[in-house]
Amino acid sequence: MGGLAMTAPLPDHELAHLLEAYEHLEVPEGHRAELIGGEIVISPSPTNFHNWLYGSLHYLLAQETRQRGWAVTNTTTVFLPATDERFIPDLIVCPADALLRDPDEWRFAAEDVLLAAEITSPSTARRDRGPKIWGFAHSQVPIYLLVDPHDGDGNTTVHWNPDGEGRYRDVRRVGFGEKLHLPEPFGLDLDTSVFLKP
Repeated sequence: MGGLAMTAPLPDHELAHLLEAYEHLEVPEGHRAELIGGEIVISPSPTNFHNWLYGSLHYLLAQETRQRGWAVTNTTTVFLPATDERFIPDLIVCPADALLRDPDEWRFAAEDVLLAAEITSPSTARRDRGPKIWGFAHSQVPIYLLVDPHDGDGNTTVHWNPDGEGRYRDVRRVGFGEKLHLPEPFGLDLDTSVFLKP
């Protein structure tokens, strides 16, 4: 995602007030709001390049996941009970029936997320590489995938085996163009050459 992110810390409010403010926030058109580390973070919408990377990742995962009764989706607000945060990852994989339990619900339980993925941009890279890993690991999201075109020539990192205390016990990183193995429950190789500009 491009542009600058606006962070609005609310250190003097109790969690209940912060959550209430988040629930009733009117977000400007072309932006989205997340609750990360005790702050409401408003970010601009993704750039065309970001969306191209998203489409490539979606393509890599869609066929395999559909055969297993899973769905690949985006811009879903994930509630992380261990930290009381609300993240909107660029992509999640989840059981298809979990998306359909309540068609009017816009929040999604972390326990239903099989994989969460972020694609960095200049305005989100710090959060994607740090606080989001911590939050997803705390809430036992099995796999966190980071597609990072802003680190050198680009790399993809898979984090898995969360310890429930903010860390993933296992991490593997490859440069764009190499194959990256996604552990169970996926057990498949991602060909990250699709992230290279044509």
